[in-house]
Order: sequence, then structure tokens, then C-alpha cells
Amino acid sequence: MAEEKLNQPESDADPQATVPDSEQDASGDDVSLDESGPRALPQRLLKFVSSRWKLVGIVASVLLLIAIYFLSGSSEPQKTPQEILAESLELLEQRGNPKARVEAQELAFQLKKQDYQDPDFPGALYYIFGVVAFRNAEELTGESQDHQYLIASRYLKEAERRAIVQAHRPEWCYTYGASLYQLGSTKQARPLLEEAVETWLPGKLKSSMMLTDIYLDHKADTELEQAFKLNSAALQLHELTPETQDRLFLQRAQIFLAQGKTDLAEQVLAKVQQQESVNQVTLVFQAQTLMAEGKYQEALTILGPVKDNLGLDRKFSRQASYLMGLCAESLKDEEAAIGFYEQTTHRYAGTHEGLAAQLHLAELLRKNGRTEEALIAYRTALRSVSSPEDFRNRWISLEGFRKYVLDAWNDWVDEAKIKNGVTYFSAAIQLSEYLPPLLPEVQAKELAANANRRWAEYLERRYEQATFSEQETLKHELQDHWIQSGKAYYELARRLNTSDRYGEILSISAEHFQKGQDYETALKVLTRFININPDNKMPQALVRRGEVLLELDQLDEAISHFERVISNYPTDVAAFQAQYLLGVAYLEKDELARAQAIWKEILETSNLTPQAQQWSDSLFALGKLNFHLGKIAYKSAEAVGDTAQGDQKSGKPSPYFYFEEATRRLREYVNRYPESPKVHEARFLLARALQNLADQPRRELRAAKTENARQELQRKQYRYLNMAIEQLLSLNRDLRRLESQDRLDPLGKRLLKSTCFGKAHLLYMTGEYEEAIKSYHDAVNRYPQCTEVLIAYMKMSGCYESLGKKNEAKSMLEQAKIILKQMPDKVFDSRASNLGREEWNRWLDWSRELRYSNQQATSAKTGSGA
Repeated sequence: MAEEKLNQPESDADPQATVPDSEQDASGDDVSLDESGPRALPQRLLKFVSSRWKLVGIVASVLLLIAIYFLSGSSEPQKTPQEILAESLELLEQRGNPKARVEAQELAFQLKKQDYQDPDFPGALYYIFGVVAFRNAEELTGESQDHQYLIASRYLKEAERRAIVQAHRPEWCYTYGASLYQLGSTKQARPLLEEAVETWLPGKLKSSMMLTDIYLDHKADTELEQAFKLNSAALQLHELTPETQDRLFLQRAQIFLAQGKTDLAEQVLAKVQQQESVNQVTLVFQAQTLMAEGKYQEALTILGPVKDNLGLDRKFSRQASYLMGLCAESLKDEEAAIGFYEQTTHRYAGTHEGLAAQLHLAELLRKNGRTEEALIAYRTALRSVSSPEDFRNRWISLEGFRKYVLDAWNDWVDEAKIKNGVTYFSAAIQLSEYLPPLLPEVQAKELAANANRRWAEYLERRYEQATFSEQETLKHELQDHWIQSGKAYYELARRLNTSDRYGEILSISAEHFQKGQDYETALKVLTRFININPDNKMPQALVRRGEVLLELDQLDEAISHFERVISNYPTDVAAFQAQYLLGVAYLEKDELARAQAIWKEILETSNLTPQAQQWSDSLFALGKLNFHLGKIAYKSAEAVGDTAQGDQKSGKPSPYFYFEEATRRLREYVNRYPESPKVHEARFLLARALQNLADQPRRELRAAKTENARQELQRKQYRYLNMAIEQLLSLNRDLRRLESQDRLDPLGKRLLKSTCFGKAHLLYMTGEYEEAIKSYHDAVNRYPQCTEVLIAYMKMSGCYESLGKKNEAKSMLEQAKIILKQMPDKVFDSRASNLGREEWNRWLDWSRELRYSNQQATSAKTGSGA
């Protein structure tokens, strides 16, 4: 760096001369002095002092003055910082003197070590460093030259920040503008060079030529006219070197080509002395013509030599490098195209060709699945845009640039592109973060939010189609992505807080937090949404907030929300959802009668049809509630000893009333909604309700007085039991099929287990002993480690007993004893049974003894009868 050249030790100051001692003779009385020269006066004064002591005070003063005189005469006075700065600036004026440039830099560096800043020219030191670095760059080539231009641009920018005096502004404009131009920052260079053309005569020619190139890149008619004027003025200058004249002719030819004046361009090219450069212009132009005709291989052959030949103007080599990438891409040789584009971006970073190549490179990398590399390329390209209004590129328009990045975003969120579960949503989200200022920040935030939402929706669809095991692994990921989407939409809402869309985006954010089960955050966002009074969206917002409050177990506040919606918005569709959820809230509060009345009202209203979600949900809820009310009533009736009539003292219906109501509602639900996710639970409850209804005729059999009455009651009992068996058989088939597909959730697994044992129990109750034994064997083989197995063996013993197979009956009880002994303790600790191991052991012993005593009694009767 420029400062590094100055990082040298300061040169020592010249030593001050000392006054030599006067000479005396041996006696000390007479002193021999040279009467001439500057030393004569002090010698005479010393002699006067030695002889006249009364004048000591006067002589001392005179001697002090003389000492000052000698000291000042023997060394130069030190320069002030202002004087050193002025000297450095004067040295800088010697533009053709490298030694003066180094000296100017060294002086400036000395001042910088002292932290000196001139009050009249605060940016002076950085101005000097920048100009020196610029002049150094002009003498270099390749990467070293680019490095010096970069150093110069940084120093000159800092000089501007501190302040440039008007006297030095013209050269500052030229050096800073030229440095930026050489680095490819033509947008920032343009105004500086336009000012330098008018104010800095030594750099007028070079500024004109650089400006001409900038105007040529834009290709607008007005700018081409400006380029032509600059070029014409430059060609009229005297003492142009042959090389400079050739470059001006080449520029003029390019202007004519851009204007479509091919004949004039050829006439100008004929004047160029260095034909190699002429060849570069004509070859690039010829290659573009071949490309327009689709002859890409021929164009590649022509451009090859130009790409690596810098010639008079590096623009031809960088154009050739970029165009070769386009040719290879058009020929579907993607690897070669990537190579050309990478070379262009590395060698010509910051140029029009470098940016265009970066976009093509990003696209090819993306299409080849090299996502991380593509993201880096997109980010690099996007960072080159500081202001969309000022964006100019000869190869790609602003709209074209935007299309490139939006195509990438759309590609990465397209589910059709997902293979083997590999998604690119994260890349789309990252790309969204890079988009400003090419796209407005709000639009970029919305793209990020949409990408998050699509990711969550994709996972949700995967979750719904997944097996249960897969769902277990996907569940938390799905929730996390809904929460991330909620956050992204909330960030978008913050930037739209003065927009009409603010409420809409807040609502989406709250919904996504709710889906992610982040209920606390969902509640906060919904509260913010409700506080803006969203008019027609208020009913749904209140219902959703009530749902969240239900999840947070804030039941009274949830009820308040639902009642507010029902009262204030009775005709809104949200009122029906509020009514259903109001029943859920009362159920959670254990106010069962109120919940029952609410759901019954929904089913009986004329405002909803069975196709409505609230109607079907209410039908299921009412059927399930009546089943449990029946169980509650049954226990209550058992306590007073009358299950048939119910609790007469309280005036409550009998349990069979509730079971009949449950049967009616659940059968309707099963028939209407066979594809519902709740149909399996509904079918199981229906079977249980039918089984409980069968208990009524069974109890009445005890009091039946005639055989006909007993037969009729038994037929009624078996009819209920067979209907229950039918439901369990259907449910068992469905659940086994889902189990084979690993699609059973925990509830489904519990239902399958209950159907296996329940079906066997019902067959036993209907006297189908052979089928019951088969069902029991199936159940115990599927679920060997549960206490239901012990009941199954006891029931199988009863089946064999009823079939007259005494030994088999006894064997079942013995096997139950063995199985009980082998069961691990955790089976009894799981609270799946009310009995512990010892209680089961005593129970089996009692059953075995009972069975054995019955056998003995039967044998005794048979023997005495004989």
C-alpha cells in the first residue's frame, strides 16, 4: 500500500553547531585572539569582563544575546506541519518525476504519524496517498495495477469524506473517477469523469476516452451522441501519439457500429495503424453476427484468440470471454460455459461483462444442483446493485436482472423439483435476504415469508401422507416451520404497518403460530390484530383467539369470546364455529348438560346443513357425549340398585336412554362420514353403546314370566350384540389395514387392541364359543404382555366348559397361571388393570377351584343317577 512505502524511520536532523572554547596562554593574563571574523567580538567582551567586574550584569545579558546569535547561525529553523504539507503538495505537482512522488508520500506519512490534519485542507494527506497510488497504478499491469487502483479509490474516498479544497478538486475528480472506472464501477465514475473533462486539462483526453466507453456501454441514442462529441473533440487535439489515435479511431468505429453505421465504422477502422486491435473489434463484431445466426461453434473459434489478448483495450478481451460463455451455454456445453463465466467473473469483476457472467453462472450452477455455489454467485451479483434507478449494464436490463433472481426463487420453491426428499426452500429464503435493493425490502420480506409458508405446507402434505412412524419424526419439524413462517409474516407485517395489508398479514402470522402450537405467541399476534378493529374479519379473529385460549386452558375467557361472536355476529359463518367451540369449552368445564344442549341446537338449526364442518363435528361430539353420559348414569343407577329406571330421585333418564341416543347419533355419523378421521372412534363407541343396550334385555330376562317373553328378550339382546359385533369386525378390518401400512396413531392402536378382545367377548356372550376361542387366541398372540390376556384365558376356559371340553377348560386356567408368572412387573405398574399380580393369582386360583368343584358336582350327579 501507499502507506507501506512510507513506513520508514525518519531521517535524523542536522546536529546544531557548538561554540568552541576560547584559548588562553599559560599565565592566564593575556589572551591571543584573532581580531577578524565572527569570533572577534566575543573575545573582546571576555577581556573587558575580566578587567572590569563592575559591569558583570550588563556583560551577562550581552553574552546571552551572543549565544542566541551563534546558535541561530549554526542550524536551520524547523518547518511547521503546514510548511511540510505545502512542500508535499508542491512535490506532487511534478507529475513526471517518480522521485518527487516518493518524497511527497514520505512527507505526508510523517504528518500522518503525528495525527496531523490541516484545518484548511482536512483531506490533504489522503488526497496525496490516493494520487500517488493512482500514478503508481498507471505504471503497472495486471492484478498489481488493479490493487493500486483499489488503494487509490479508498484513499480518495476518505479524502472526500474529510474535505477536498476547490484548488485540488479537479485532479481529485480525475484520479478518483479513473480509479473507479478501471475497477469497473462505471456508475460511480461517470459524474466524476464528466466533471474532470471540464475542469482538469491534463486528464481531459483520458477522461474523454473513459467517458466514451461508459456512454457506449449504455447504447442510448443521447449517450451515443455525447460519445461522438467527446471522440470528435479528442481527435482534434494536437500531438496525439499513434497509439492514442488508434484507440480513438477504435472508439469511433464502435460508436458507428452501435448506431448501425457499418460502412462508416469500416472507413474509420481502415485508419487504425495497429491492425491487431482492428482485428479484435472486427472479430468481436463478427462473432456477435454469427451468434445471431445461431452459429455458436464458429463464433467460439473466432473469439478464442481475442479472449486472452489484451491489446490496446481490455474491453475486447472481456467481451470475448463473456460471449464465449454464451456460445458454450447455447451449445448445451454447460461445463465449458461455467468455466468461461467463472473466468470472466474472476478476471473482470465489477465490469458489465463480469456482472452478466455472474448471473449466467448462478443460473447454470442452480440448474446443475450446485445450490450453495449458485447462492454465492447470486449474492455477489446482487451486491453490485446499490441503486436500481442508477443500474446500467450493456448486456442485461434491470428487468432482466430481476427476472434472473425471481426465476431462481420460483425454481427453489417449486415442489415439482423436489427429488428424494431434497428441498430447496432454505435457498429461496436465503436468496430473499439478498434481494434488496434490487427489489424493495417489503417485496423481499414477502418472498421470504412465502418461501417459509410453502416449506411448511409441503411438510404438512408429507405429514398427512406419511406413515405413523414417519409422522413421529416429522411432527416437530413441521411445527418448527409453521413457527418460522409465523415469524416471517410478522416481520413482513411490521413493514406494512401503515398499509391496508397490515391486518391481513398479521392474521396469517397468527394462524401459522397457531399451527405450530406456539399458542402464547399466537395469542399476542391475534390480540394485536384484534386491536386494529379488522371489521369484517373480527368474528373469525375472535373465534381463533378463543381457540387459542382453549388450548391455554383459559376457559372462561374463551367462553366470553365465543359468546361475543354469537351475540354480535349471529349471521356470520364464524358464529357457528363459535357455537360448536362453546360446547367444547363447557365440556372442558365439566358442564355436560350445557355442552349437550349447544350441540343439539346446532343439529336442529335450519341454518346449517350436514355438509358443514360444524354440523358433523357437533353430531360426533353429541354421540360421544351421550355415550359417556350413559356410563355416568349407569354407575349412578347401580348405586341405587335400579339401572333400568335410572336415578328416579334426581329425575335423570336411565342409562339406556343415553345409550340409545348415542347409538342414533353415532350410527348417523358413521353412515354420513365414512372417510372422516373420527369415524374409527365413532364406530368403536357405537359398538360399545350397542353392547350396553344389550344389557337391558339381559337384565329383564330375570324377571320374565313366560318362555315367549324370555325368547323375545334374548333375541333382542343378541340383535344388539350382533350389531356390535358387526361394527367391531368392520373396524378391526380397517384398523388392521392401516396397521399394515404403519398409519395407526396411538388412539388407533388402542382401538385395534380393544376390538380384538372386544370382538371375542361379544362372540362369547352370543354363545359362538368356537369363534370366540379363535378370536381370543388371535388377541392373546397379538398382545401377550397385557392383563387382558388373563381375562381371555378365563373366558376361553368358559367356552371350553360350555362346549363340554373339561380338560381344555382346566388347561386354559393353568396356562393363565403360567403366563401370569412370566409377566413383567411393569404390566401391573401401568395401571391397565385394577388388580395386582397377587390379586390376579388369587382370582385364578378361585376360578380353578370353582371350575373343579363344578366338575365334581356334575360327576357326582351323573354317578348317582346311574
